[in-house]
Amino acid sequence: MSIFRSKNSRFRKGPIAFRYILLMSFILFVILLTQGLWIVNNSIQPTLIKYGEVETQKMATAIMTKAVKDRINEGFDVDSLMKVQNDKNGKVSTINLNTKQVNEIVTSTTTYIEKYLQQVEQGKLKELGISEKNGATMAVPFGRVTDNALLGNIGPDIPIHFTPIGHVNTDIKQKIEPHGINTTAIQIVMEMEVTLQVIIPFHTKEITVKQNVPIATRIVQGEVPTYYGSGSVAVPDKKKTDS
Repeated sequence: MSIFRSKNSRFRKGPIAFRYILLMSFILFVILLTQGLWIVNNSIQPTLIKYGEVETQKMATAIMTKAVKDRINEGFDVDSLMKVQNDKNGKVSTINLNTKQVNEIVTSTTTYIEKYLQQVEQGKLKELGISEKNGATMAVPFGRVTDNALLGNIGPDIPIHFTPIGHVNTDIKQKIEPHGINTTAIQIVMEMEVTLQVIIPFHTKEITVKQNVPIATRIVQGEVPTYYGSGSVAVPDKKKTDS
């Protein structure tokens, strides 16, 4: 009888050891936590990246506007930048831009933009209204990105960072349109483009911010030029136009 009992005792299983229960609980916790974070991340990511885009565009626009303003404050001769020539009848025939002066303005403005972008990354651009403490990093409360008014500013802060990538593109264009009776408004516009990378937890996105800022305007007598050349705008001869 004792032998029979000893054989059955080999098939008896006691309670599961506590360490195995603890290990299984930990694994289950990690799985549920990972799944929960994935769900939360996918739900708030669009709102978070949109918020980062808006704030980054504001920052980049302020930087480009200040760069142009500082270059204008250095001064330049509008008459030498934009030379208007009239024909024998007193009408505008050509509008030429001073290529050397244009290149200088473009180069100096680009230098300003790159300088200010670097300062913002270091948190040193207080005059733009950007927090020196945060610099190029913003913190958004978790409750704000949930679009829940009750949560508001509740919850941990989620960092949003931006960094410039690529080169700053700067160019000068002419904008010509009628202005009153028999007069033409010639506007010189600085076109700027900056590519930035918005960085949020588990996601990044590149955005391009464009800004056009007028730097000079001149009113001249005559018709609106209809032919655009390289570095100049010309009005075709009336006889050739009619033929």
